[in-house]
Amino acid sequence: MDLKLGTYFVYLAVSVVLTVWVARTLLKNGQVFLDDALTDERLAKSVNHLLVVGFYLLNLGYVAVALKIGQQLPDGSSAMEALASKLGLVLLVLGGLHFFNLFVLSRFRRRRMLDQLPPPVPPARMMPAPYPPPTPYGMSPRPAAPHGYPKPTVQPVPQQAVPRQETQHDEPLPPQ
Repeated sequence: MDLKLGTYFVYLAVSVVLTVWVARTLLKNGQVFLDDALTDERLAKSVNHLLVVGFYLLNLGYVAVALKIGQQLPDGSSAMEALASKLGLVLLVLGGLHFFNLFVLSRFRRRRMLDQLPPPVPPARMMPAPYPPPTPYGMSPRPAAPHGYPKPTVQPVPQQAVPRQETQHDEPLPPQ
């Protein structure tokens, strides 16, 4: 058996073992995360199984596509370098898919957690608007308009009186 064929066998064996080990670990330990993210245990089990099947298909498909070694392997050290390069790519693909799944599932979980939050608390009191109104974005007032056009004017917005509510830290309101 030549060196290239032996490298193929080692690459396939190690890649398949790594893929199966990572998939089983994700199946076992990912169930708790999916239960929390999806809140329905039956749905979480089904999604977990589908994710593992997709994981196998993607990784074993990548292993098969990346099998070919395009260079000559004259000695054992070049065979080990080629094998390490191929296995390193398989590990990067495994890790990338794992983090992509975590990202997508964390988005589901975050959305569910936001839906469960209580509504925001209304403000205790309102502050009156400053007069005159500030210029937008801290800009200075406009200079006179060129070419005889009139300078635009800003009309103040009438303020409505908002009754002040007494809180624990305020002094009592005077009788009206």
